Amino acid sequence: MKIIEELISTGAPEVTPETLEYTIRHLPQLRAKFANLEEVPIDLTDAIDFLSQVLEDFSGGLCRDLSFHAVADIAFALQYLFQETDLIPDHLPDVGYADDAAVSNRVLLKHSVILKDYALQRGFEWNRLLTM
Repeated sequence: MKIIEELISTGAPEVTPETLEYTIRHLPQLRAKFANLEEVPIDLTDAIDFLSQVLEDFSGGLCRDLSFHAVADIAFALQYLFQETDLIPDHLPDVGYADDAAVSNRVLLKHSVILKDYALQRGFEWNRLLTM
């Protein structure tokens, strides 16, 4: 998992208010992309929905307890899902989304103290969000 942590620790600091806004604007396309793919694990789809909700709520001023550092990690995880080229090519059967799931899972666990309570408040089942 060291490579996943390195991805996040190098990618998340690149998130700026402008790239965060861009990511938030494109969340509907991201959700649609993953909702229509049969090979994506359901827990990854749930994690995408939850992380998207967190970003939208943060943008709307509804999630004030979240630091920009945590928001940047979440934004990076969602941006990683958009990437055409990543660690494991998405088109590979059974394993193509393993790296995407690992990134989202690591972000969820890294910020679990605040995100777990937030998930419960928003009606998400925490254990279902964890993809690994």
